[in-house]
Amino acid sequence: MKPGKAIRTIRAARSLTQRSLAKKAGLDPSYVSLLERDQREPTLRTLVELSRALEMPLYLLILLASEADELKGVSEEQAQSLGRELLTILIAGSEFR
Repeated sequence: MKPGKAIRTIRAARSLTQRSLAKKAGLDPSYVSLLERDQREPTLRTLVELSRALEMPLYLLILLASEADELKGVSEEQAQSLGRELLTILIAGSEFR
């Protein structure tokens, strides 16, 4: 799992700076930077706080962070459905609020 790219992608889609995301999640901005560069592994608790701050369901953050070999049990239909849901949330705004 590579959460850095997922965090950066969602943060950019939400027009948040690393500093503003860090503040919303109760984290240090330098830690967010390290996470986005995959130089630190977040705990589950950190991922939960980031998903809340990003207004993104945790399961979609984890899906976006997953690599192809980690999604072997996901059918093509499930992947398409989750992809549509993720795209809707990113483009239209969060229904997670």
